[in-house]
Amino acid sequence: MFFSRKRQREFSGYVDLASDGRVSGWVYDRLRPRDRFDVEICSAGSVIGVARADRPREDLARAGFGDGGYGFDFDLPNGDYPEETLAARVRGEEFWLLENASRRSLSAELLNSTRRGLPRLEPTLSLRPVDERDIEIAAELQSAWARHAGGRGARRLGGGGAMWTDIVSHRHQPLLALLDGDDPRALAQCLVDVQKSAAATGLEQGVQAYRDFLAASPEGRRAAVAPFHDMLASLAQYIGVARVECAEQDYVGETLVASSRALVAEIEAALGFPIAPPAVFDGLYGLALGGNVLHGRDIQALYLALRTIEASGLARPRICEIGGGFGKAARYALLAGARHYTIVDLPTVAAMQFFALRRGLPEASVQFRHPHEPSRGQGVDLVLAPEIDDEALIESDVIVNCDSFPEMGDAVCRSYFARIGRWAPLLLSVNQEANRVVGSSGRQSVVGALLPDYGFARRYRFRSWIRRGYAEELWAAPERRAEA
Repeated sequence: MFFSRKRQREFSGYVDLASDGRVSGWVYDRLRPRDRFDVEICSAGSVIGVARADRPREDLARAGFGDGGYGFDFDLPNGDYPEETLAARVRGEEFWLLENASRRSLSAELLNSTRRGLPRLEPTLSLRPVDERDIEIAAELQSAWARHAGGRGARRLGGGGAMWTDIVSHRHQPLLALLDGDDPRALAQCLVDVQKSAAATGLEQGVQAYRDFLAASPEGRRAAVAPFHDMLASLAQYIGVARVECAEQDYVGETLVASSRALVAEIEAALGFPIAPPAVFDGLYGLALGGNVLHGRDIQALYLALRTIEASGLARPRICEIGGGFGKAARYALLAGARHYTIVDLPTVAAMQFFALRRGLPEASVQFRHPHEPSRGQGVDLVLAPEIDDEALIESDVIVNCDSFPEMGDAVCRSYFARIGRWAPLLLSVNQEANRVVGSSGRQSVVGALLPDYGFARRYRFRSWIRRGYAEELWAAPERRAEA
């Protein structure tokens, strides 16, 4: 009996050019320098042609790659083949050619490898006029604002540290005037258009990103949403509907090359609810999904909601988020089974959360609550950060903060850390640790450097699945640690 064994290969090879209708590169086997190979040219994971890598190249010969006859050139057939979708592999092998440093690539920005190419990305911009329901919600918001935040002067701007107080006092003044006014239609227009204004800067899109997307070429728009697709691929891997890449075993790019729609369908099947949010804002860019727009912040919020529920150890936890953006994590957490959600945030940001949640999750109760009042225990409570003191009644199973503690500064962080141990047994922090100097407001905070001062003990620490440069840490509150 004879046993055949696949010959060992030791490939080198690059795609040097993938633009202007041509793909060029080379491939070489160090163990068998006389061999020549067919290279499959792929677009969005599908083979569109084959090139023979046998053309002489003096640069390869000078560099010591055999006789140098390992180059290939391939003219793309008629059709739409965006540069970022193009890739090449050795026919009959698992070797995908690398990207030469001279070729412009998104690879450095993404968590997953682009060696197999990206799918044909579908960027879009939401188009949504104000309707009567927006005006009704704006009127409800003005009434609730008058009861809970109106007439309190500068206090309404506080509670977020020097950086955020400056942002609110400069960027949120038009919104503040409308909240204090009596024109719900104008307020509704402001809130629907908020992603195109300075008020959303630092929370989600903001005016500059909106203008950049409008002015971008089709290639630029696809590049803008490529990180969102990368997040989807990582989310699929976290949930377990896709395998995690392993470059060590040359397993790269299989998830990333799938279309955004295919990834979303698999994720939704696993979770049991749709993940593309209903249209709330006009002018928000993102991935096009069945008439809706999926922004990177949606994917980050969904991941945060799932991680928070998992960290709580409960199927239906009560969650408190400090700094909630547009309330997206709250929406996803309730869809995923959370029993109740409290957001502690700056008043003007809470106003935006009220509108976004009433539009995006109409079946849920959304209400402002003074922290001294007991919660009704349903839907979402919006608690104003300037009202927080030692008597605050916030009962939850887990506290979560993502991407805002560092910007608050040490003084504000410490005021929270001295109190939140009484609010919940656990704190999930998903934050960067750059400790960068920010203008005149001092250095950014490092969460893990402050929490031990208040008796918190870290249970785990690892990098975020979704966001490069972010550390996830679960901390146990001091009075609960002794019970564990």
